[in-house]
Amino acid sequence: MRKATKTAALVLAMTMAVSALTACGSGADKTTGADVTGTENAEAAAGTETADTGAADSAEAADNAAAVTKTEGVLTFGTNAEFPPFEFVAASGVIDQYDGIDIAIAKQIAEENGMTAAIENMEFDSLLIALENGQIDAAIAGMTVTEDRKKSADFSIPYYTATQVMIVKEDSDIAAAADMADKKICVVQGYTGEICVQDMGYSYEAFKKGTEAIMELVNGKCDVVVIDSATAQKYVNDNEGLKIVEDASAFESEEYAIAVKKGNTALLDMLNTAIETKLADGTISELGAKYTEEITAE
Repeated sequence: MRKATKTAALVLAMTMAVSALTACGSGADKTTGADVTGTENAEAAAGTETADTGAADSAEAADNAAAVTKTEGVLTFGTNAEFPPFEFVAASGVIDQYDGIDIAIAKQIAEENGMTAAIENMEFDSLLIALENGQIDAAIAGMTVTEDRKKSADFSIPYYTATQVMIVKEDSDIAAAADMADKKICVVQGYTGEICVQDMGYSYEAFKKGTEAIMELVNGKCDVVVIDSATAQKYVNDNEGLKIVEDASAFESEEYAIAVKKGNTALLDMLNTAIETKLADGTISELGAKYTEEITAE
């Protein structure tokens, strides 16, 4: 899933092919004795084909338009509100009780396209399944684009670049990813941290919520939690005695994007247009700075 670096990293510097059919008229290569009837038939056939192609294109456009959202006028985003500062539950959120960078982006995109944004909160691992089932229109959850996830969904252009870090106790001897080899590691199920630890060949315990993994660390039941850096900062701020350990050589940067159901080109185009605008005018950078500063200030 997810990843983030520092506030500076919040500034991202972040198809449909239409086939044409060609008709062949009879006698087209003759230079004498042209068959007028054949020519008329060929022209009629060509005209019919053009009309059919136009009708097909119109029908395809109509299908795409209908596929934008499951409920007319409402853009339903799936998220996992356990990932501050991107999505979390608040006393007074941007959309109902939900707040965060992603939630603010979701609301703006919907409203700028004349729609109302709605949030479906669920486990992270359920988001792509919910997309396939039509339960949600899009998933915005600090979701990292991976080749495996591309098999299940289409992704917007990236709007955020992030990385993984390790959260340990202040007296921990873990100074690099290699030091986790003989340690008890906790991750969040489905998050990029889990994928990274798997790739390193280490054993680990996965939890459904980041807070659960952090409590294991706080209570001395594990040695390290691997998670996205922006979220790690929130947990370190909230729990005394913890610190963040970075290892750029072990954890590569990754990109967050919004996922839509495969083939929903109309919605994908709409999202891409909105994201491009928000990256260009600094909106996403401002939201990142705002929410990160709030975390730091707590």
